[in-house]
Amino acid sequence: MSQSRAFKWIDEHRAESIEYLQELVRRYPEGEEPLQTHLAEHFRELGCDVHVEKLLPTDVQLNKEFAVKETIDMVPRTHIIGRLRGSGGGRSLMLITHPDGDPIKTDGWAKPPHTGLVEGGRMYGWGVADDLAGIAMMVEATRAVSASGAKLRGDVYLMSACAKRNAWGIAALLRAGYRTDAGIYVHPGESELGMKEIKSMTSGLLKLRITVTGRRPSKTEFVQTTFNHLGVNPIEKAAAIIAALNRLNEERNRRVYYKALVDAVGRSTNLLVPYIQSGSASNLTDVPPSCVIGASITFPPNEDIDAVMAEVEAYLGKLYDSDEHLRTNRPALEWIQGTQGVEMAEDLPVVQVTKKAIEAVTGEEPFSNPLYSKSDLRTPVLIAGIPNVALGPLAGDLATTGGVDEWVDVDDYVRSIKVLAKIIIDWCG
Repeated sequence: MSQSRAFKWIDEHRAESIEYLQELVRRYPEGEEPLQTHLAEHFRELGCDVHVEKLLPTDVQLNKEFAVKETIDMVPRTHIIGRLRGSGGGRSLMLITHPDGDPIKTDGWAKPPHTGLVEGGRMYGWGVADDLAGIAMMVEATRAVSASGAKLRGDVYLMSACAKRNAWGIAALLRAGYRTDAGIYVHPGESELGMKEIKSMTSGLLKLRITVTGRRPSKTEFVQTTFNHLGVNPIEKAAAIIAALNRLNEERNRRVYYKALVDAVGRSTNLLVPYIQSGSASNLTDVPPSCVIGASITFPPNEDIDAVMAEVEAYLGKLYDSDEHLRTNRPALEWIQGTQGVEMAEDLPVVQVTKKAIEAVTGEEPFSNPLYSKSDLRTPVLIAGIPNVALGPLAGDLATTGGVDEWVDVDDYVRSIKVLAKIIIDWCG
């Protein structure tokens, strides 16, 4: 009965739910802090006890994760969590969202970025899919459950935690002591599959930078091309390092196995070298002093991040020991960022409840998409051992993946509110 009443409320308040998401899109340009203040008031209106945590990202204690300061916004970030108390004795649930998107840059947009324009069944707007729709789903589903009269025994926690530019808001609130039996990361996927998929695993990710030094020829005459063989070109040494990284990648793929990834893309781990910088385009006659390589590695949840880092360092060390120049001028390896992968077993109760809720609303059982890396799905597991699943409506052209005219499918957004309401009732009731 509670479910049918919640669904009826969602259908009757469809226009208000759409307007609420539009309101968030319009408010987004005001900034992170005003939006969080606004959301805290909404949480209180829902009957939540609200806690605000404001701190520098570098003050957050992490687990199996790191990032260098150049990748972090070194300003205090504001994170909020609301607790809607149940009657007691039931399972608790944490709904996880983030209010912050990438820095606003609307070059190439054909749609207005801050009005919440609805056109052709889609709502357009900066941040609408990353993650304003998740916030709106969370609030509207909680409203629907309250309006249904459902008697929840377990507590429901509503989290709006900053995530972009390594804010680590989820970790900050978990380190403040908040715990639940399970979580739902409420966020549209970047795959444009909507609720055909869920996220129940995420690969780990490592980013690294290697700086190789060269040696200028001993001659001082103009145009070093003539006698460049008397020096050491760091680009040539960098090419040897790239070749070694690619060999390591292939060796790892023969050894590392994770079925879901092999079934999806034919391999469990991968390495990419997308960046190399050296010399100057205006000077094509001198040996450059150094060369910088940038690379990334993804690895499955059944590998440990520290072990992967150690393997890379040892493999490169063997190359350096075999080369006279690299042995005496060892390249500098910097680990820029790293996150551990995690997985939720298919038979976990929160996975089953989520899949059944989606199937009840959409008529189709979702699959677990294994292609995500560095998803915030990892944090509740790594910090607090909280199993969690990610879901969201059909969306696309997310700015965070280089898209323009970011959008969310309006009908699927409303359906996702029903899914989330059903999950709350089924889990906490």
